[in-house]
Amino acid sequence: MCVSALIVFSDRVLAGTKEDRATPAVAEALEAAGVVVASTEVVAESREVLYAAARSALATGARLVLILGGTGFGVGNVAPEVVREIVEVEIPGIAEQTRAHGLASTPLSGLSREVVGVTARDSSGALVVSSPGSKGGALDALDVLVPLLPAIYHQLDEAR
Repeated sequence: MCVSALIVFSDRVLAGTKEDRATPAVAEALEAAGVVVASTEVVAESREVLYAAARSALATGARLVLILGGTGFGVGNVAPEVVREIVEVEIPGIAEQTRAHGLASTPLSGLSREVVGVTARDSSGALVVSSPGSKGGALDALDVLVPLLPAIYHQLDEAR
């Protein structure tokens, strides 16, 4: 069983001026896949705040940290850069596959800068994902990610 943490990276959701439709849908999809959602947190669009929230989620034992939002290229969209600071090994194929999957629904998928990686190459490793903050984009990411979770954790947990 995988334990996850969801971090919503949005000033507007934090301020209550934008409805967060992605998080409930993502939590439902993860739980349907057998992934426990241990925590959900909304944080300000600040590199330092996001970094601290992700590190905190990892410290509590989350093996999947999903960051929703901040994958564009506008001001404050720094989630991919933060994920790159946290992971030891990037897995670009998952991000590429997610964008390709999203193109079936919207040409805007190509504007997203998802980053996926693991924090270590062994059983101490966790998967960290920067995902679009939209409901559709986040669910596209899960469509790709969920079937890969057993193989990802098998590689991390494999005895050496």
